[in-house]
Amino acid sequence: MKKLLLLTFLVFTTFCFSQQSDKNNTVIKRSETPITLKSVTASPNPFSTKTTINFQSTKSQLILFTLKNLLGKTVYSEQISASTGQNIINFEKNDISKGMYIYTLQTGSEVISKRLVIQ
Repeated sequence: MKKLLLLTFLVFTTFCFSQQSDKNNTVIKRSETPITLKSVTASPNPFSTKTTINFQSTKSQLILFTLKNLLGKTVYSEQISASTGQNIINFEKNDISKGMYIYTLQTGSEVISKRLVIQ
């Protein structure tokens, strides 16, 4: 009986507080930065010698392309000048060893990271 009474009390107070309105509510708006990179894919993935990274850019911009191992060490880095529309990065593994990596496309306002596997 005590448990039922306690449960009823908790439900009632939760409902009352959730319905309570505050006239001094302040709405804080975050300035949303528009997404400029879309449809980021690597094909083929996994790969053995080379892969192609495709992405769409909504504007012309500089992009930093980095490849990091799973410990976070940067093993490859390149500055890319992306144009509006479809863009392609041709990536060859060269002397990078087999394994799983994280590739990142970074602009001034956004970072997109995805997994890449070298066989």
